[in-house]
Amino acid sequence: MFTNPSNPWKPTNRTQKPTVLMEPIDDSSAWTREELKKSQAYIYRLKNAEVIEVLDAVDRVEAKGIDIKDIKRKNFELPIFGPVLDEIRAEIIHGRGFVFLRGLPVDGQTRYEQAAAFWGIGCYMGRAVSQNGKGHLLGHVKNLGEEITSATGRGYNSASELGFHSDSCDIFGLCVLRLSKTGGQHRMCSSVTVYNEMLKRRPDLVNELAFRFYRSRRGELPVGETDPWTRQPVFSVTKGFFAARGASSTIKRAQGMPGVPDLTPAQNEAISLYRTLADELAMDIEFDLGDISLVQNYVNLHARTRYVDWPEADRKRHLLRLWLSFDGARPVHDDIIRDHQFGILEEGTVLHAPLEAI
Repeated sequence: MFTNPSNPWKPTNRTQKPTVLMEPIDDSSAWTREELKKSQAYIYRLKNAEVIEVLDAVDRVEAKGIDIKDIKRKNFELPIFGPVLDEIRAEIIHGRGFVFLRGLPVDGQTRYEQAAAFWGIGCYMGRAVSQNGKGHLLGHVKNLGEEITSATGRGYNSASELGFHSDSCDIFGLCVLRLSKTGGQHRMCSSVTVYNEMLKRRPDLVNELAFRFYRSRRGELPVGETDPWTRQPVFSVTKGFFAARGASSTIKRAQGMPGVPDLTPAQNEAISLYRTLADELAMDIEFDLGDISLVQNYVNLHARTRYVDWPEADRKRHLLRLWLSFDGARPVHDDIIRDHQFGILEEGTVLHAPLEAI
């Protein structure tokens, strides 16, 4: 029933030297498009036994009536695939920083079965956190007609082009249920490689991105917060570990908010170069149905091209999304811990894992 073509997966040696800001980074997270397009070493193709094991685990939790959000590693046991996922998690946190799992069937599966398989695999990577003020632990990347130019618009609920950015979590995961008619290209680049290239071309601008930028919360205020903005640097080093964040639209949206200073000319120039380099160094990745991408947000940026959907409701582009915390497995800046540890939690937020986009 299932096939396993030659598996291109090849983990890195995961050796990391302590990073010092303003010095080049030479480790496996500084990958290049040329290197990976040729080797496809980031793709892990599931073996038949691994696929069967995942589907059996789904059957068990479904038979017990377990809600998606209550699926845990202990009730989604994978004796064969589990150790492989542990290796993949280590690669995501301390190696190249991302992995694509390929070969999980989604056609002919119910939404619960699709979500349970994705969530169950995610349990081996980290702990799910809230993706929005509605408390969604399971997200749906689907065009709901939102305008990303609005103050509260979320790009994943639109068909618009999304520039290079990073999500507000340690690891984000996507599971492809349906593809668009045209467009919707998934794009990635190493933010470490962007940093290295920036250091070569304009070292004077690297320090500008170490500033704790003001970023719009998009109208979602965590418990105890009153400011409509938060602060995070683009580049930071914590206990010898590098982390990069996106220089995304949230910085632009914060301009004009009470208490937020105007960006300086040097900051604007640094942000512009950062975005330009991300685009120059990007690798385009073709999604297949059932693909699961697992990406660490501190060494990678991702983007998406605009897409055109199918007219039929049951054919429209649809991806499931997880935001995961790896609970301190890699040191990061205090600003990042504050904003990412529990995701987006507003007053009265009830955590749940909706099976449809709402």
